[in-house]
Amino acid sequence: MGIVDGLLALGYAFAAVRLERAYPFIAIGLAAKVIFPLGWLLAVAGGELTARTLTLVIFEDVVWWIPFAAFLLENAAAGDRLRALAPYGCALLNLVAAGALALLLRPGTEVVSDAAGRIAYISGHELLWRAGWACWIAAALSLLAFYAWWATRLPDWRWGVAALVIASTGLVFDLTAESLLIGWLPKDYAAVAPAASLLTGGPGNGLYTVAGALLTLATPGLKGWLAIWTWTIWGAGFGLSVFTFAGNFVGVAVCSAVLFALFCPWCVVFGRRLA
Repeated sequence: MGIVDGLLALGYAFAAVRLERAYPFIAIGLAAKVIFPLGWLLAVAGGELTARTLTLVIFEDVVWWIPFAAFLLENAAAGDRLRALAPYGCALLNLVAAGALALLLRPGTEVVSDAAGRIAYISGHELLWRAGWACWIAAALSLLAFYAWWATRLPDWRWGVAALVIASTGLVFDLTAESLLIGWLPKDYAAVAPAASLLTGGPGNGLYTVAGALLTLATPGLKGWLAIWTWTIWGAGFGLSVFTFAGNFVGVAVCSAVLFALFCPWCVVFGRRLA
């Protein structure tokens, strides 16, 4: 793995300074980043690796699928169609993730006051628990893709770059938390769950919200009911982070419900307006 990654890094470095010649390096990289997770699944199924190594697979491989695919499809009709789906894919995947939280994950979260009951639920529903958090990983990646699509439509590219740097930092916190929740529970619940909840609801969600607010400020002509709708979403996002840091899980639940009830349809409406 180390040797392969080192060789790929040389190819990526060349691609970064020679974008017109980057296609074969990115294609090889994408192939590797699809093959490695398949090998990981076989290793986990065969007992050679534990599910805790999911964190490595997410950051090493999965997060690169969308940007590498988008690069390979640049200037192609399929690429244009893929990018045009960014707001709608974000709406759908976040709706699925919100549904997973309500239907699959809620009994194992701090909304339930009995810690023993949470652990018992996760122990008895490990597959559903992991599938639910996998939905949230997909939703997080789709949000970053949507922000990138939004950033390309700003008159000043510097605002978009700043927003993407902030959102990408939030993604690090978010995916770290979700991979811990998938791979390390229920065995290490007392040590891992509080930290993971803090990471995803605090700096993860908070930085996503800051990035969204920055993109909103840089978007000209956003007025009236759409502006009110947009800022209400970011207000709910900031509230979610504040309640997370305060340890008020009822407030977290209320802000989450408001946030996703508004955000998913807003992505569709705002995406159509911005397109």
